[in-house]
Amino acid sequence: MPTWDNKPNGVMKAAVLTNPGHDAPPKCFTYQLDYPRPSLPSPEWVLCRVHAAGLNRAELRGRTGAAPFIAEFIIFQKEYHEDPPKILGEEFVGEVEEAGAESGYKQGDKVTGFVYGGGKAYDGAYAEFTLCHKRRLYRLPQTSLTWNVLAAIPMSMYTAWGALMLAGRLRERPKGSNVLIHGATSSVGIWAMLIAKHAGSVIIATTRNADKVPKLREAGAVHVVLDEDMDVEVAKLYPDGVDIVIELVGPDRVMSSVNLCARYGTTVLVGPLNKHWSAGPFEPFSIPPTRNVSFFTMTNSGPGSEDADVDHETIDRLLEDVVRKVENGIYPQEMFLDKTFTLDEMGDAHEYMEENRAVGKVVVNVP
Repeated sequence: MPTWDNKPNGVMKAAVLTNPGHDAPPKCFTYQLDYPRPSLPSPEWVLCRVHAAGLNRAELRGRTGAAPFIAEFIIFQKEYHEDPPKILGEEFVGEVEEAGAESGYKQGDKVTGFVYGGGKAYDGAYAEFTLCHKRRLYRLPQTSLTWNVLAAIPMSMYTAWGALMLAGRLRERPKGSNVLIHGATSSVGIWAMLIAKHAGSVIIATTRNADKVPKLREAGAVHVVLDEDMDVEVAKLYPDGVDIVIELVGPDRVMSSVNLCARYGTTVLVGPLNKHWSAGPFEPFSIPPTRNVSFFTMTNSGPGSEDADVDHETIDRLLEDVVRKVENGIYPQEMFLDKTFTLDEMGDAHEYMEENRAVGKVVVNVP
């Protein structure tokens, strides 16, 4: 827990990580009806009623019981500790139950929040209630979209948008620029496709599973290649290289992606689809001066970072814009929301995600 003492205030439902590291994900979690409900630790914090939580790859690693990285604690790195909590969960959508006097929120506000440390610094979003610092909490616009649909938007969408627009500088490129999305069936990958397509880009998507090709084409990919054939097939399609590569599979694939970039093209490293970070044979000095490598994650670049106050305004506007586009069918919800589980099915949700069965976001509803 952080340095403050948190006194329980009643009980709540929660999917508790009681057996971390078990080979069978359903054996890792216990659904409890009487887990201690947290109380506000300071006036800057908000207690939120979670209605739905989006699952993220980092939580698969968290389930193993592995120590979190210090970078995952973001602006709270002075509170770093290696022992993980019992409730994982990086993001949620819901309503304010109790607001600290200095939080800027009030009871009943509809919000989305990013739990710092991804449920590793302190208890996360796999529960009926969770704590969120004001710098990691955002208002949701008024909408008719369900909680489950809303839960499939924030973190994956913002990560994809930031990778394309901030790190990849897609807005500075002409329409028709080509974007290679390596790991396109992930929730970030699907959002990157939707956003890039709306921006007028030509999308090349990769997947490890041929059965997922039709869904990627439906989402907007002009070309779909199997991961094992990526280096050869993309080079055939674009002998001069692609403008932007969104690298979602892992840091060990950086040089492969760089080699597919056009002159002054950019590879954006976002995160791994496996449970382990690895730099592999990557050497920064081996990058040609006519190629760019950038990095974007919610940890080092997003809300809660040093630019959190700036990002707050950006994300508020972005959420409003994206929610309206989902309502209008520009970003079809059936493209980015793959499957929904309930809180007592948390282990099944992890297993489904770990088996790479999803194309898009896996969401857990909290009734």
